[in-house]
Amino acid sequence: MISEPLAILAVLLFAIYLSLKMVKRYVWAERMSTILWVIFISAIFSNVGLIPTDAALYGSIIGFTVPFAVCVILLTVSLKEILKAGRAMLSAFVLASIGTVLGVVIATLTLDSFLADILAGEGWKLAGPYTGTFIGGSLNFFALWEGLQIGNPDLLAAANAVDNLSLFPLYALWVAVPTALAGKWVVSKKWEVKKSDFESANEVEHKPTLDPLHVVTLFLLAIAVMAVSHWIKVEIVDQYFPAMPSILIVTTLALILAQIGPIRRLKGAWEIGDLAFFLFFAAVGALINFYQAIILSPILFLYVMIIMVVHFAFLFGTGMLFKMDLGVLTIASVATKGGPAVVLPVAEMKGWRHLVLSGIIIAMLGYAVGNYIGYAVAQGLRLVLGG
Repeated sequence: MISEPLAILAVLLFAIYLSLKMVKRYVWAERMSTILWVIFISAIFSNVGLIPTDAALYGSIIGFTVPFAVCVILLTVSLKEILKAGRAMLSAFVLASIGTVLGVVIATLTLDSFLADILAGEGWKLAGPYTGTFIGGSLNFFALWEGLQIGNPDLLAAANAVDNLSLFPLYALWVAVPTALAGKWVVSKKWEVKKSDFESANEVEHKPTLDPLHVVTLFLLAIAVMAVSHWIKVEIVDQYFPAMPSILIVTTLALILAQIGPIRRLKGAWEIGDLAFFLFFAAVGALINFYQAIILSPILFLYVMIIMVVHFAFLFGTGMLFKMDLGVLTIASVATKGGPAVVLPVAEMKGWRHLVLSGIIIAMLGYAVGNYIGYAVAQGLRLVLGG
């Protein structure tokens, strides 16, 4: 068995390399998330004994990569740009977020006894990551998982697999629901959306090139933010709110810095952030016990199904009541859960290309607020359930 830290790190990077290579080369592999492949391959390496299932290196990687990746990616978010989404899209974002919060609350209260067994009386903690991921995507899922100190790599593997696999039924619903409702849908003039109201999607298409100066600046800013956040947490926040995770401080400082134009225009943030997350997934995968992960999946799948049903029912039910634009509501749902990468294909498939830019903007808004809302929901449920 490989036990030397650098050698273990090389194996984890090899798992990432294999995953990216497979996804790039094979269509069947692409249909699964790269994240799932990284976790799966790393878990194979540890379960067959190539690398240990427990090593100090894994904890170090997990502790560093999550706040680092969150900070780097949030440095790209412009709060001023959010206004470009327009009143209709921002209103739809609010409805989608409320639907998610209601879904998480109902799912947590309904399945509390099962979740409490899984997390030793702290089942309310799952509300944080799942609220975050349905408002801001996987970025918030892992930030809150780490921030709420849920731990349990087997549960994380199962929860992440269910979270990613839920995109398949969600994608089908994003396509089917608007089609089914189109003939019965009436749009009020107040919420009517014209293509001219939104900018062309071509304006958001870009191919960033990596510049060494930009890369080192992003590393400098992210690590500095992490260091300052740790100081604020230890010296100030712990005196009043000891349960508050430092990831909320990282999020706040990163968003403040992101409003400085030259910082926001640094290239390579997404590539660096993705690599950091992949390394995190590889470390998590190495800690997984396959049998335990499979055992935990069914209850989590039911948990997510409840969230999805409530989210869609509230979003489209309220949207129909107020006669809002069907396309805007759908793209808001896509943006909050699927993130920027999923907005474009759904919009193009439904003929809503004019909604791509505004959809991407509110997806970035989801990144920005998902951690705060997820933490608040989890703490609220903790008070209700007495955790």
